[in-house]
Amino acid sequence: MNILILYLAWVIPHFITKTVKPMAFLSNGPEFTGSLGNMSFYKMKGTDKIVVRKKGGASKEQIKTLPAFARTRENNAEFSGCANTVKSIRNALFPLNKLADYNFTPTLTTLAKNIQLLDNVNERGKRAVNFSQYRYLLEGFQLNKDIIFDSVVKYPLKGTIERETGSATIDIPHLHPQLNLEFPWKAPLYRFVIGFGVFTDSAYNGANYKDKIILPRANTVYTDWQPVQQAFEAQVFTLQLNSLSGIDDTKSMLLSIGIQMGTPITNAFIQEVKYASCAKILTVG
Repeated sequence: MNILILYLAWVIPHFITKTVKPMAFLSNGPEFTGSLGNMSFYKMKGTDKIVVRKKGGASKEQIKTLPAFARTRENNAEFSGCANTVKSIRNALFPLNKLADYNFTPTLTTLAKNIQLLDNVNERGKRAVNFSQYRYLLEGFQLNKDIIFDSVVKYPLKGTIERETGSATIDIPHLHPQLNLEFPWKAPLYRFVIGFGVFTDSAYNGANYKDKIILPRANTVYTDWQPVQQAFEAQVFTLQLNSLSGIDDTKSMLLSIGIQMGTPITNAFIQEVKYASCAKILTVG
């Protein structure tokens, strides 16, 4: 192994095509990825060559103190504000998060950042993520890419939120298989999952974006399991938050719905089928 490393250390520089420092490309040499000494070798989208980069960069202490990294500190601070809000949204979506088929956190983070950029009151590095002013932007957000909720339930569902009482109502109409309810998965049973929770804006408090207020736990309703050949009879569901403590205009209420498939293990136990589900944010208020 040591002999191989010595050989590569001698031969690789002869095959490196220089570009803009500190990045280069490895041309016509032995192809591998990983680390060798203080050099990193990896693949990058847009080129079929191996990219070579020297390890290094500013230390954490330099980023925290040097004037040259002032913009970096501002960006890092504001990113923490976006991350704080997205974490709050995910908590409000519990337990429908597990019905997603991809990591939707980066998508929500991008949306949060765009909302943060609309803050023209606070200075850069301290801008707020005021989702409460743009709640409608979250309505219809799909937690899936391959099979979205609207392709399974082919009927516009209606949901309402009453902030004064901390309650939400959703009206699921009569749904008939092969008419306005179509299952792409091979599983014998299905059920609806409805979630109702609270999430918060993120504002700079003089030191960071942390909000110490404990929000009410998300409320969840599960319908009964039923065969995929059986129509779903119209029902109205009402969900209630367990507390309105700490809920002001910077807090938003989120109503979400999902559908998941199941298979019977025994007469009394139904197992959820992995990767056979979908969900969406229905309304925000």
